Amino acid sequence: MFVKRRGEKFTILIVYVDDIVITSNDTYEIADVKQRLASEFEMKELGKLQYFLGIEVSRYSGLLGYRPADSPIEANHKLCGDVGGIDDRLQYQRLVGRLIYLSHTRPDIEYTVGVVSRYMHDPSQPHLDELYIILRYLKVAPEKEVMFTKNNHLGVESYTDDVDWTGCLDDRRSTSGYCTFFAGNLDTW
Repeated sequence: MFVKRRGEKFTILIVYVDDIVITSNDTYEIADVKQRLASEFEMKELGKLQYFLGIEVSRYSGLLGYRPADSPIEANHKLCGDVGGIDDRLQYQRLVGRLIYLSHTRPDIEYTVGVVSRYMHDPSQPHLDELYIILRYLKVAPEKEVMFTKNNHLGVESYTDDVDWTGCLDDRRSTSGYCTFFAGNLDTW
């Protein structure tokens, strides 16, 4: 991955085997990078990114007018099954699947995605509403990814907590959480 910053403008170029992804907040810079690469290498433009490293890239504009959410899940949520289905179960399942991929680098949504994925077999309107809360949260918090930094130690630290004792209304199971840091970086959660 190559990053170029010039003031407020940035350009990112990612190379994986024979695939190149270019993104920037400046369309002229993207065109310039593509032109320079094409002058040195044989290239084929494939258009907007659809798949990269096995992850599907989707763009939605339907939620742009929604107000942002401060949290990916409502406090003291009481989601449960047996409340009636929704018309488009397949859409719900696709969206949860995409959020599962995203949660690999976003520990802040992992718990919530786990909650909504419990109901993929028979989702209802409250479950779909919770998915929209996650999307509204992602709208306001796009920068909360996992970052790895170089540290001068190789220590391992682990933390655990019972977050919700018998809180699931469906099976009365408890929810607990853990995180492990390696060399000062969040490694598993």
